[in-house]
Amino acid sequence: MASESSQDAQQLVLALLQTSGMSPQEIAEALDHRVSWRTIYRWAKGEHCPQQDSNLRALEALVQSRSAISA
Repeated sequence: MASESSQDAQQLVLALLQTSGMSPQEIAEALDHRVSWRTIYRWAKGEHCPQQDSNLRALEALVQSRSAISA
């Protein structure tokens, strides 16, 4: 299950970085600093995964909101 969360988080962060053009700092800010920008960077590299399900859900919600804006 942890590897699934890691892959999910990695894909979500990469989507934000690539399609939305957000930086890790901007992602952390958009998540109300629930995690640091360095954690966002680690998720993007696949080094770590969200330890709390709420952080993964917040990341998913951010991706969805950014997708709706760009659509």
